[in-house]
Parts: sequence; structure tokens; C-alpha cells
Amino acid sequence: MSRIRANQFTDKAGTGAPTFPNGVQVTGVATATSFSGALTGNVTGNINSSGISTLGNTVVGGGTTQLVVTGNARITGILTIGTSSITLDGSSNQVNVGTGVTLHHTNGVQVGGNTLHSTVLTVNNINASGVVTATSFSGSGANLTGIAATTDVRTNSLVVSGITTVAAGSAAAPSISPTGDSNTGIFFPAPDTVAIGEGGSEALRINSSGGVQIANGNLVFSTAGTGIDFSATANSSGTMTSELLDDYEEGTWTPGLGGNTTYSYREGRYVKIGAIVYIYFTVVVNVLGTGNNSKIVEGLPFSEINTAGSGSMTYFESLATSVVWIVPYAAGPGGYLNQILFRTLTAGAATAGNATIFQNGTRVDGFCIYQAN
Repeated sequence: MSRIRANQFTDKAGTGAPTFPNGVQVTGVATATSFSGALTGNVTGNINSSGISTLGNTVVGGGTTQLVVTGNARITGILTIGTSSITLDGSSNQVNVGTGVTLHHTNGVQVGGNTLHSTVLTVNNINASGVVTATSFSGSGANLTGIAATTDVRTNSLVVSGITTVAAGSAAAPSISPTGDSNTGIFFPAPDTVAIGEGGSEALRINSSGGVQIANGNLVFSTAGTGIDFSATANSSGTMTSELLDDYEEGTWTPGLGGNTTYSYREGRYVKIGAIVYIYFTVVVNVLGTGNNSKIVEGLPFSEINTAGSGSMTYFESLATSVVWIVPYAAGPGGYLNQILFRTLTAGAATAGNATIFQNGTRVDGFCIYQAN
């Protein structure tokens, strides 16, 4: 007999389903609208199960979609998709994609030996042809190529032994700036040009010719004795003693004759460039009294060296002596340091000398140049 077709099997008493203590073996096709109990062997067709079905080797196929699960499905072992390229391992709570990608419930995602976790990314090697941007960095830096650091680079120094390239930036947004002051720092406005921005405006620039341009403010030397060094220039045929321009100053001084002299007016101005002092003076005597009648003895802005200086008169009137020629000079040696004397030539005289020139009502205007000590 090759086939048995029946609508229903009942037991011998006709009261229920029969039992088969030794099992039922079908070498052909067994078709049933429903089935209860354990299945062994191969089953083709649809299996509808409202409980738990335990299947051994199961082949699902025959349609466009090979396996459809409309409810929940549980696999207690390892589900392999393809030829071991993708595996779902329930016992280890992980998914493997080949040997390069692993998803684990506690270890996060591992890609090629690098680990991406919910709190930190641990990367063995990064090869980037573009720009790597990070808001912060934490670590010793000991294993970073091109960076030598023995302490935490986040809070201490970062030493780069190679080349660091930054964007050009601008005065308003420098490419190198300190924390909390983004509009102050260093930027690169043109090829071979370096500039410093301060408060969003350019303050200083070194151009492609090596020239220094100060856009705002002054060049201030904070240490005395420092200045502009001209040692690169050729020296004279004389004996050079200094090529440093270390001072410039402008101001006022008060010329005086000493004693109890009173004045209708007096003023003095000066300009000092390096060691050379240019002084300008006006003295109008009211009452000479016990003051000096031949020289200005008070008020020089800088002490002179032991060398005479000279100048010229621009105006004089009511001199105590009638002269045809008069020149002011810083006397220098001979006990006249820090004084302005007047060399005069009287009518008919062959040699100039120091004459009495101050009296009540005398006025002298002039300038003198001397070297400060």
C-alpha cells in the first residue's frame, strides 16, 4: 500500500485519537491539517504552532521570502548567515560580521581591533589624509607619532617635533589664539607674512620682505639700555663705540640764572635722540638781583659729558654789553659743566670772549646742542 487517505483516525473504542506506542514511520508524504506533539524527521509544507516547537535540522524555502516569522522567534544557539560571515551568538551576547566587526553588549563596537564604546573611543591607529578635529584630548601622548610629551597634554605642554599646519586665520579670528580670547592671536594674512591680532584688529605684521609694521600702538622697550641696534650697518673710519639707539625723549625745562633773579618770562624745551640733546630757551629778566650776569646756570634737562657743545641765538635785546656776535654753548670742561655760557665778540675786538650780558630787562632766545652723560 503506497498511500492511506483518511479524514480522521480514532482509537479502537471510537472515543478519541489513537496512540502509536512504537511511532509512525512514513516513507512517502504525510499530509495533516493539524498536528500535536513532537515531530522527528523531515517536514515539508506549513507548520502552524501556537506553543513551542523544537526542530532539529530545518530547511525553509520554496517562496520569494524564505523565512517569515510574524511573532517572536528565539534561537538559543548561534545563528549563522551565509558561510560563517555573519553570526549571532546569543550565549555571548554579540554579533560578528566576519572577523573585522564585533558588536558586544558590554564591549561596544570593535572595528578592525579598534573599540568604539559608549563613553570612549579606543583607537590603535588612525590614518587621516585630511584634518582631524577634536574638542578635547586626554592622555599622556606617549604613543602619538610626532608628539613628545611626558605629562598629560590636556593640562601641560604639547611638544611637536614635526610640522604643525594651521589655517591662515584673520585678525578677527586668528588661527592660533588663547583659551577664552578668540579674537587675539597669530594669523597669516598673505604668503610669507605673519601677523598678530589684538582684540579683533591687526596690531603687528612681519611682511614678506622681513619688514615690521605696527598698525596700532608704539614700540616700547621695557628694559633700560635696550633699543634699536644698527650693528649690521657699515662702520665709519673712526673708532665706533656704540651702534645702539636706546633713547628718545621730548620735554620742557626751566632755565635760570640762580640767586634771587626774577623773570618776566622764561621757558625751555628739549629733544633727546640717543645721547644728543637739543635744547631751546627763552629768558626775559625782570630784576637780575644776585643772579649770574653771564650764563644760564640752572635747569639743563640732562647732565653733559666733559665736552663742549654749541648752538645759535635766534633773538636778543637789552644786553648789558654791546656785541656784534653772540653764540650760546655748553661749556663742558673747566668747571662749567651743566651750564650755558655765551661767547661774544664786541665791536673792534679781535678775539671772542665771555662778556657780561644779563641785566634788568635782558632777553635772550636761542638753542644749543650737547652730548648727555
